[in-house]
Amino acid sequence: MSGARWPRRSRHSDGPWTQAVTRHAAAVQSARHLGDQLSEAGALTDLGGARQLTGDYAGSARDLDQALALYRSLGDRLGQANALTGLGAGRQLTGDYPGAARDLDQALALYRDLGSQLGQATALTYLADVRRLTGDFLRAARELEQALSLYRELGSQLGQADALTRLADARRRTGDYPSAARDLEEALALARDLSNRLGEANALTYLGDVRQLAGDSLAAARDHELALSIYRDLGDRLGQAGALTDLGGARQLTGDYAGAARDLDQALSLYRDVGDRGGEAEVLNETGTLHLASDEPARARECHGQALELARAITSAWDEASALAGLGHCAIVAGQPVHARALLRQAHEVFERIGAAEAPAVLAELNALTPGHSS
Repeated sequence: MSGARWPRRSRHSDGPWTQAVTRHAAAVQSARHLGDQLSEAGALTDLGGARQLTGDYAGSARDLDQALALYRSLGDRLGQANALTGLGAGRQLTGDYPGAARDLDQALALYRDLGSQLGQATALTYLADVRRLTGDFLRAARELEQALSLYRELGSQLGQADALTRLADARRRTGDYPSAARDLEEALALARDLSNRLGEANALTYLGDVRQLAGDSLAAARDHELALSIYRDLGDRLGQAGALTDLGGARQLTGDYAGAARDLDQALSLYRDVGDRGGEAEVLNETGTLHLASDEPARARECHGQALELARAITSAWDEASALAGLGHCAIVAGQPVHARALLRQAHEVFERIGAAEAPAVLAELNALTPGHSS
């Protein structure tokens, strides 16, 4: 089940993005040849965004750093805000959440000073992703509601669809499934009206999550398969990794352990290739759950242990709690109730602190292991 993932930017709706990298790189060289620094900065910003979509985060950061330096030398505050937004998004994708929040806060302040509603909405959307990825779901929802309001004032259907998809995920994480489903249906309709395939894939991904939580794993798998097909057409490697992670989870619940293992292995390889540590932690936890269901507790412990280390390194509270809960389940199977209680207690404390929907279920497991506890 998705916890560390986020929808990709729907404003980049057309692929394949490798072609966009080629075009923007040519624009950078042309601007340099002409000595036009403003055009060069703009082309570098676009190139950095295109590289992000192909999973080249190191290259994207180099381009955006160069763009930011040029904009600062030119005194172009709007350009600075745009480059900072791109840098913040890139840091988030590699698990540098404090750095991402710093860049995005600076961008938001610049956009507000300049009176740019579109810039504010964009920065708020990315800031909300950072909040969600660090477990602050309620704050994420508030920022996304602000972004959605701005997009509606601007009449941006594309922005609305993007914000609604993210808002749905924040609400899902706190257990508000009806609101999440309603937001996603609206986002999906908007994306299809706009022929925005990326937005459609994003909405389908999260709609599949909601269907799975409602107990309809077959429908969830269909949604994830359709999303995966679109992500592959677009060349979106991160989108593919997320869809494969969720598809693996859905297949596991239908008893297709071999299919689940295949999907999760592909997802893990993609996350590692693009350097997404949050995604890696998520898929390791999902793989640990699969190993435990397949009667492989030692392999399950190894996966959850790796996930816990990664989650703590990137301060991803939801992934940390999920790893602790997974290790607790391993301890139960190993006949270690005292150790299991300690792990589940830690998991519950984190889930409870961040307002995650998993908190009650973990508490119930903990109570069931507690001697003398009566429900």
